[in-house]
Amino acid sequence: MHPVLHFISAILMLWLASASCDSGSWDPDEFEQIGSIWARPRGGERHIPYNRSHNEEEVSLTLVTYNVANMGHGGDRLDDIALFLEQVGADFAGLNEVDSCNQRHSNFQLRDVAEKLGGWSYHFASAFDFAGGGYGNGAICSFPLLDAYTLPIPRGSGHEPRSVAVVETKDIVFCATHLDFGPPGEPSYEQAVYINQWFEEHYDGYSKPVIIAGDFNTDPGTATINEMDRCWTRLSKPELSWSSSYPTMCLDYVFCYKGAAQVEVTDNTLPTGIISYKDTSDHLPVVVKIRFTRKK
Repeated sequence: MHPVLHFISAILMLWLASASCDSGSWDPDEFEQIGSIWARPRGGERHIPYNRSHNEEEVSLTLVTYNVANMGHGGDRLDDIALFLEQVGADFAGLNEVDSCNQRHSNFQLRDVAEKLGGWSYHFASAFDFAGGGYGNGAICSFPLLDAYTLPIPRGSGHEPRSVAVVETKDIVFCATHLDFGPPGEPSYEQAVYINQWFEEHYDGYSKPVIIAGDFNTDPGTATINEMDRCWTRLSKPELSWSSSYPTMCLDYVFCYKGAAQVEVTDNTLPTGIISYKDTSDHLPVVVKIRFTRKK
């Protein structure tokens, strides 16, 4: 071959090699494997093709319902209740029979428990005026609140009006209630019907799980619990929760509303050895751990 042609051929080969290195050579430090494809990040950022799994994440929460009996039926067991919630890793708790600035307990019990837990969010729902102050249910959680309100429940043919404390966070709607006492299924049945009507009107199709927890004052199989089972999935096991000294009845439950996002139960065990349950309240607490998927 003519020397000039040798020179031109060499120059052409060098140029092709250079172009290949600039535009398509394999450098593992410049590429990322994303599923079954490789992509070069742009501007130092990772650009990922749309994939549903990358747009969701798993959430795990520990829920508690506890009828605290005015924090110890005249004694101050507030520290024990706060310790219990801390030790079980509670994220949300519904507390029943809570006093607020009345003659029996002059302090705001729900706020005081929340403060002992490091400044938790809280909402107190007075069921009725009592001894110059309030008495009812409280919902507390370790997350900021997006919304909070009280749903009053009429007395109906029963003894007392009741309430539902409702709080909403970025993950769930959590409610705490305590239905009236009386013959099995009456009057708590009327109150359960009222609750179901309210949630059917306001939370059907809701994108977050909607949880209600509390003392329903009646055993499984009664008209009240059957009515709750119609609209709600029971998350708690039918454990005997009353009395704390000699448990003979299942009165305390955790439910998830069927018309909203659903959850999976991962544990249903009441831890032992944290506090003296029989000295703290006449009820045992109920602890339920759940998980679900949410969009990021």
